[in-house]
Amino acid sequence: MIHPTLHSNVKFSRISVTVVLLLLAVSIRAIAADTLSPTTNAAAAEQQRILRSYDAKLSQQRKLEVGKERYARSQADRAKVIEAMSAELAARQKVVVFPPAAAPYVNKGYADTSSWSWLLLGVAALGAGFLGLRYYRSRQNR
Repeated sequence: MIHPTLHSNVKFSRISVTVVLLLLAVSIRAIAADTLSPTTNAAAAEQQRILRSYDAKLSQQRKLEVGKERYARSQADRAKVIEAMSAELAARQKVVVFPPAAAPYVNKGYADTSSWSWLLLGVAALGAGFLGLRYYRSRQNR
């Protein structure tokens, strides 16, 4: 059986299939977009357009009024919270009393105990070093 060859300009690729599907989808959406009832009278069509725009403006005004009321309520609530917090802060500032700073501890028996501990640590390090040196030399002599 002989198969006819396709024209060289027709290629079935992913892009061409996608383009065809998109064209179909756009045309279907364009047909579905005309949902208004068809009117033969231009004056009736103009009245419908004016009524729709008037309804849209009324709806927008209602939304704005509701939004303003919500904003006013939130601002009033915020003001109440701020007032309560400032009253609580003022009450705490009156109640909290800081004790006077105590005098630092002075050990009258010894002048400074920290210098003694560093001195002892240094003596212990020197002794350990001396013992390590003796052990090293004793291993060298063998």
